[in-house]
Amino acid sequence: MDIETILPRVLIASTVKDKAADIVKSLGSEQLVGQSDTDNYIWNIDNKYYTAQILLCTTENPWTNISLYEGIEALIIYHDPQAEQAAQLLDDWMPLINSISEAEILLFVCNALPDGAIKDQVVEWCTLHKFELVEFGSVDAKEVADQEDENEKHGIDRIIEALHAHAWPNMALKDQNPITEKASSDVNNVGEQLGNIRLANADTLHMDSILDGIMGAENTDFGELFGQLMAMKEHAASLPANERRIAAEQLVTAFWKAMGGDPSEIEESD
Repeated sequence: MDIETILPRVLIASTVKDKAADIVKSLGSEQLVGQSDTDNYIWNIDNKYYTAQILLCTTENPWTNISLYEGIEALIIYHDPQAEQAAQLLDDWMPLINSISEAEILLFVCNALPDGAIKDQVVEWCTLHKFELVEFGSVDAKEVADQEDENEKHGIDRIIEALHAHAWPNMALKDQNPITEKASSDVNNVGEQLGNIRLANADTLHMDSILDGIMGAENTDFGELFGQLMAMKEHAASLPANERRIAAEQLVTAFWKAMGGDPSEIEESD
């Protein structure tokens, strides 16, 4: 069986020449033989919690065969909102975008935009189509400092963070090592990442019921807990920032307990 047909897929499309290729190169992927409208790459995810192999597909052709992208789990669109005829260029991609709108990760990527009419239009478009805006670089030094203070990532780091947080169907969870001081730091990092969640795919489930189910279990399995991560992502956007932080702290505690730690150790590190 062809490897392209069995791996979970990410589509990276661009209205700007070579930008999709730049993104996959930044991810550190290996190019395969592509089809007429796409270039394909293998991306090996290997983080603290799991490994997975992903197929990255890139295209600059908005009229490509939509059927090629059935089952896409993440869609990344690179666009230059300040380009000449930028609105028309993006409109050309709408049939493809709408056909993949059920993907669990939707990222709109562009260079950093100054506050103003163009950025307002981009934010409005992202809100309407449920995309997260990811900017490369920043035009505001204070904004960069604020992001660093809040442990927020941007640019390629945010793309990697979003893709790593996805529950890929072929991911293999790593065996858990004995609890160490470093593991405590890693768990706290999970909380920071959850606190930065900005996806907007909420449905009828409620955050409270998810947290109650997690926190009420005495012997939560780490693998089962990791599987709840996507549900948490889908509902976190409906919460105010302070409540999102509280939810993140509760989930960190659940992760820590699942790894064999004492919840009081986390409290002592605060």
